[in-house]
Amino acid sequence: MAASKLKFITTIFFTIMRVIGAQAQKTSTSSGANFSCSSESPTWCSTYVTYHATSPGFMNLKNISELFTVNPASIARASNIASEKAKLSPGQVLFIPITCGCTGTRYFANITYHIRKTDSFYLVSTALFQNLTDYVAVESMNPSLNPIALPIGDEVVIPIYCKCSEKNHSWNGGRNFLITYVLQPGDDLPTLSSLFKTSPDDITSENNNFTDFVTASGSPILIPVSELPVLPQTRLKSKTGVKKLILVIITSIFGALAVLVLASFLVYMRRASRRTTGKALGRSDSSLETSGFLKMRKNLPHETILRPKMMAQDKLLPGLASNLGNPIAYDRRLILEATGNLSESCRIGGSVYKAMINNEQVAVKKVYEDSNEELKILQKLNHANLVKLMGASTDLNGNRLLVYEFAENGSLDRRLFFEPSSLSPSSKPVGLLTWHQRLQIALDVAHGLQYLHEHTQPSIVHSDIRTSNILLGSGLRAKISNFSSARPAMSSVSPKVDVFGFGVVLLELLSGKRGMEMKESGETVMLSEEIRGVMEVGEQREERRLRLWMDPRLEGSYPVEGAMSLAGLARACTQDKSSARPSMTEVVFNLSVLAHSPSTFETSWASGEEDETKMVRPVVAR
Repeated sequence: MAASKLKFITTIFFTIMRVIGAQAQKTSTSSGANFSCSSESPTWCSTYVTYHATSPGFMNLKNISELFTVNPASIARASNIASEKAKLSPGQVLFIPITCGCTGTRYFANITYHIRKTDSFYLVSTALFQNLTDYVAVESMNPSLNPIALPIGDEVVIPIYCKCSEKNHSWNGGRNFLITYVLQPGDDLPTLSSLFKTSPDDITSENNNFTDFVTASGSPILIPVSELPVLPQTRLKSKTGVKKLILVIITSIFGALAVLVLASFLVYMRRASRRTTGKALGRSDSSLETSGFLKMRKNLPHETILRPKMMAQDKLLPGLASNLGNPIAYDRRLILEATGNLSESCRIGGSVYKAMINNEQVAVKKVYEDSNEELKILQKLNHANLVKLMGASTDLNGNRLLVYEFAENGSLDRRLFFEPSSLSPSSKPVGLLTWHQRLQIALDVAHGLQYLHEHTQPSIVHSDIRTSNILLGSGLRAKISNFSSARPAMSSVSPKVDVFGFGVVLLELLSGKRGMEMKESGETVMLSEEIRGVMEVGEQREERRLRLWMDPRLEGSYPVEGAMSLAGLARACTQDKSSARPSMTEVVFNLSVLAHSPSTFETSWASGEEDETKMVRPVVAR
């Protein structure tokens, strides 16, 4: 009986906390802003969110940049601040550069944060991140953690609201990008229009014609701009803003006290149950205690792992490694019939076959009984830049046929290293990859690896990143495939294996050569060693040597500065010492900056490249 009471009280406790949080923090829907995305939306973009300098901890760019894991200089440039060491004014508006991505149905920028003493998801989302996220989204992103009993030092993912503009070409009369802004007390439409140098009609239109900013204070909205506005160097909070800050502090203190009181009550009831059941049974180790609440507590994490489908689909957010649902169980006879009993005519490489099942073109991979780890990993993954597992079929011997989405443009190595003379007359023509397309492919692969390394639990290491395992889908968008060697990361250094493989892919994209080739003399040449000789010279000679080393089929249609930056990044990724290699988060950031640089944009536009990929116009930081 006592254990049942404890369980009941615990349920009430968590319910009260969720109600308090839901009432205290508004969701994004209250402002009319729509942060959703679809398969037709841009996969990623570089954009900005706003942040207000607050006392005592966030009155300097150093602390704010550490919170968002960005460079303080980038905040200073974007926010029109002369120095990254400049003193900020209370309430001063800042622009924080972020990389926004679409996974599933929502846009988010995923920020890594380490739990500190007294933190709760509610306090972190409201006080630290100023309602740029909400506690329900944070809780969903980190399902294995108790939201009101967070272990100090634990790394969590904070999903920041953002959105990529689908009208991102200014020469078409559209907008450059969307800025996420959290409404402050006293904000009105004319004030925001003046601050962001955009029209009131554009703001209301982007937020589903929402205009009641007073009642939506604390909710995020989207500000469409054609270019990043120049912010005033100081912007003091109004008296209303100060009152709002005081109210937030009081609310936070009240919330903390409520947690303390309820936690104390739980402890008291638990001790009371021990005394009661101990007296009834004549011993201290009560069978009620061990079979009731404690057993439920101990089994909870295990049940979460065994039954991932228990998590509702509306909790699946970008960065969360969880099933979208069970893969389809295909009839083996249907697969064999669609592939001509795995005939040679249907083979598209290795043990992979092309098939038409239920009027949909798919790829079928034959794997064997030792593929449990591969299947287990594939069921957890959901990202636009990872090939999607659609279903499977298993025979009595444990051999499997895995059904994947079909990549219509084949593998990257086929596009990059094809020889026209080797193609048969009936073969589909294979076009040359332009600079613009190569850069987009590199960024797609980097996003996929960043997801594996940073946003799956535990982190996944692919272990076999190479051009033959990179597939090109519609619009030449890249997807990582072949997870037969993938395993959970054993240490923080393990993912650097993928970083090295990615660096080799970059070198191949730059040079048009394979990562390892044998000369006529029998000497083996590795691009990871060759690039050192290209880059370790004087500045002018370095540029000249790089031009000679680059893929001649590009015929010089690339920005030299961009090529040098990409070569430098590839060299860093292929360092002999794994700890010296950058993380994929750093790689994604550098590639994003390069992809949006004016030189890259102008080169692809001037050379008349067909825009097969959706590239966002360069964001010019001020």
